[in-house]
Amino acid sequence: MVDNLKSILHGFLIGIANIIPGVSGGSMALALGIYERLISAVGQFGPGTVSATLGLVRFSEKSRKSFLDEWRRIDGAFLTWIAVGGAVAVVVFSRVMVWLLEYYHDPTYGFFTGLILVSIVIPLKMIRRLGGMECLSALIALGLVLMLTFSVDPNKQLADAERKVEMKRAKAEQAANPSENREESMLGQAGAGRLAFFVLCGAIAISAMVLPGVSGSFVMILLGVYFDILQAVNERDMVIVSLFALGCALGLLLFTRLLKWVLARFHDPTIAFLTGLMAGSLVGLWPFREFKSVGDDNVGFERVDLGWIMPPMDGNTLATLIAFLIGSGLVAAFLKFDRAKAQKKGG
Repeated sequence: MVDNLKSILHGFLIGIANIIPGVSGGSMALALGIYERLISAVGQFGPGTVSATLGLVRFSEKSRKSFLDEWRRIDGAFLTWIAVGGAVAVVVFSRVMVWLLEYYHDPTYGFFTGLILVSIVIPLKMIRRLGGMECLSALIALGLVLMLTFSVDPNKQLADAERKVEMKRAKAEQAANPSENREESMLGQAGAGRLAFFVLCGAIAISAMVLPGVSGSFVMILLGVYFDILQAVNERDMVIVSLFALGCALGLLLFTRLLKWVLARFHDPTIAFLTGLMAGSLVGLWPFREFKSVGDDNVGFERVDLGWIMPPMDGNTLATLIAFLIGSGLVAAFLKFDRAKAQKKGG
């Protein structure tokens, strides 16, 4: 029971991390020390899983036993509780996070900065032997994240935010005037090659999301499909959404298998690489930024973070520092608890 509640909490934290712009669910899983188990469990999925699940319709003892064996093989209980926790976080906490990011942006980012910073010690402890190869892997990963972070064009960010606001405005106008003629959907405009490209983009985006410190949304923007998918969701274009979801499912299954294979054969350099990605994400989590708001009261505002600034000496900085200390303190407390628990088992 305790393990199930712990898995739900882990899933909840991963779900919250996926809501926060710049925070990766992979980073949170790595920080919680469950990344390898999660990748291994998802990587177990295959045709046998589908066959065993469909076999339940026979309502026979043999099919039930086959399903239970497969359930244990894929660590089904663990994945289920993680999914439950993540779903609860998205459904219940998404509105809270929007409110926190709107009114307490810097303290919210300060909290997650403290959480991720102290949590880096967790994957470091997973490295059995820290040598030159491991250090090089970490530095390469760190360099990749920094390169992606600093390559962002502020003008393009503003243009993207304005485009997103215009899409919201168009959706509001369409809801107010449903009788007006709608433009042809993307499905009508897209050829077979473009439709296949949506599947490929789904696979690439979900693969990026699996990696700590890498934003799937940012990768979608680089591929040029972020607003296409957003528009498809807004217009309920289920064919485009389904194709993208199919790509996500295929990418998740294939990439997790590849990652599982790499972890099994090159464990220490891979964990070091993932740790470097995690450390690099801290740059994007720096709370104090110049920013501009795009939008209006009718459709809401989109915040666009620009350059990094030094924190001013004011109440907001104090609140951010307190949030940072709370986040880092929570992780330190969990680490101390786990160490005491391990010593108790050993003793």
